[in-house]
Amino acid sequence: MFDDADWVARLGYLSDIFSKLNQLNLSLQGKDTNVLSLYDKVCGFMEKIKLWQSKCEKGDTSCFLQLNAYIATGECDRAPIVKIVHTHLSKLKNEFNSYFPDIDNKSSTLDWVRNPFVTCINSSIPARLQEDLIDVSSDRSLKMRYSSTPLTQFWCGVEKEYPELGKHALNELLPFGSTYLCEVTFSAMTHIKTKHRNRLNLENNLITAVATISPRLTKLMREKQAQVSH
Repeated sequence: MFDDADWVARLGYLSDIFSKLNQLNLSLQGKDTNVLSLYDKVCGFMEKIKLWQSKCEKGDTSCFLQLNAYIATGECDRAPIVKIVHTHLSKLKNEFNSYFPDIDNKSSTLDWVRNPFVTCINSSIPARLQEDLIDVSSDRSLKMRYSSTPLTQFWCGVEKEYPELGKHALNELLPFGSTYLCEVTFSAMTHIKTKHRNRLNLENNLITAVATISPRLTKLMREKQAQVSH
């Protein structure tokens, strides 16, 4: 099998493309992700596919390191494998388009959520929210807070002053972008619910295990009454 130069070249390409797909997959995981950042990463990968296609049309395989290194050895013909790669990239692009139709337009309509200070007023939101957005974009104290605060936390603060606009923005950020929290909760469940505690009700324990809020122990202890013996 490894004596077949074309087969080895295809294997090198598959190694490269799966490496790139794995990098994309890893970038979509982890805590503190939101759908807007994931939109951007998927859009970026789709643009990379277009770049790879355009280079293949010129016979350039430098974006695929394993394949390019093998072609450089002179063991296989460049033209046939480049044609195969181009065909596969076309199919890959179609698959992404079918899974994420019109993603670029959907993503751009939410630019006001990403940064309410540098974008034009979005006509897709109700007029009363457009007015609130103008107020937010003109508020210099909010602008200073935006530069030093995580996006979700920033909009939580805006919601206190502009409830409707803040709620609308948070609804866009709310959907789970990855399975990270599910996986963390499952890991916590397997740790808590052992065979010796298999009748344990997990709900409260799991909430405590995956919560990022630190308890105010001093305040809690002050509110408790010591139980002295009678």
